[in-house]
Amino acid sequence: MKEAFIPVDFGVRTDIVVIGTDPEAADYDNPKGHIFGFSSYVVLSDEEGNTRLLHVATASCENEVTAPADKLATALEARWKNLGKLPVRFGEWSEGRPRYASAAYSAYGAEDDRAWERSTSWEQEVA
Repeated sequence: MKEAFIPVDFGVRTDIVVIGTDPEAADYDNPKGHIFGFSSYVVLSDEEGNTRLLHVATASCENEVTAPADKLATALEARWKNLGKLPVRFGEWSEGRPRYASAAYSAYGAEDDRAWERSTSWEQEVA
């Protein structure tokens, strides 16, 4: 039986993502003309360093995605502290990467990083 996820940290993460393309904006460093923006996530982590992610918003401006994610993370933390309840449909949240230097990172995260670095396709993932 899988252990219950008990969050100890509620946070927010943003990633740079492709939100569109404009061939007329293509150049040597951006041959496909990608238009970049930001995605925000609420991140819950447990005592071992395992994380779960909920995508909140995607937009061209980081402030537009950070504010709603911060608000949601604060509300979810209050729900947990006051009621002891996980977010609704928490089972559908994505598994995230373990927190760096945590027990989970030592157990499987570091090896995942090394495997990704050894793979031949990481350059395509980054490009």
